[in-house]
Amino acid sequence: MNIIKKHIKKILFWLIIFILIVLIGLTSVGKIENNDGGIFGDLFSGFQKITFNIGQTLANSFYSVQDIVKMKEENILLTETVQELQERVRILENIVNKSDALEAEYKMKANLNYDYVSGQVIALDNSNWFSRITIDKGKLDGINKNDIVIHAVETGKGMVQIGLVGIVTETGDNWAKVVTLLDGTCKISFRDINNEESGILQGSIDGNVTGYFFNSKVVANKGDSLVTSGIGEIYLPDLYIGKVNEIIHTTDASTQKIVISPAVDFTKLYKVFVLKIKR
Repeated sequence: MNIIKKHIKKILFWLIIFILIVLIGLTSVGKIENNDGGIFGDLFSGFQKITFNIGQTLANSFYSVQDIVKMKEENILLTETVQELQERVRILENIVNKSDALEAEYKMKANLNYDYVSGQVIALDNSNWFSRITIDKGKLDGINKNDIVIHAVETGKGMVQIGLVGIVTETGDNWAKVVTLLDGTCKISFRDINNEESGILQGSIDGNVTGYFFNSKVVANKGDSLVTSGIGEIYLPDLYIGKVNEIIHTTDASTQKIVISPAVDFTKLYKVFVLKIKR
């Protein structure tokens, strides 16, 4: 008795299998006819209906699983396609955003009469207002101390000028440090192209560039354009510096202090050109 209880599930399983085999055999030799209206025929008909429904359910479930797997694969494919398209859009946006800068660089390089090396800004030194930067080119590229660093500046529709960035102060084999005109140690002689008067300007710790004219009687106007005068042994003449943004009257009534708005946007400076000048 204990053996029967222990194996009751197996016994029932094989009994059901046996009954199914018998029923299938009987139907195959025509011994059971569902049209006789007998009890056994009715039971068999009901059994056929149940097995058919179960088969249909299993088949539908199988196809549903197939559909789910297929939909998952399609979803993965679509996700990968969307990501690829998004990456392409980012690349195109980057190209479009840089197109104006690239065009300006092309026009500037066409007007350069000096050899140059293009460099990428790779670091900002521990100073304020982007006053000192490091680029990825150095001695092995022919860059030397006191070489002039420039950037293309668009000053009007279709008009591009050579904008002054600063000067090389230190070089390694594959790097160079640049002090920009925003730095307090950078002093540049300038010329006001609106009145042809000259002066000197200097950066400061707060990022402002200020200056004054050699002739204390000169009257400057807001918006005057300034370029390098070429006085001294470092800077070439006619490099675009920027415009007069503010005029401050000092305690000395005979002197005017001017505040300069640099032509180069140092917050967006990522590429520069170093002029290779033989002195």
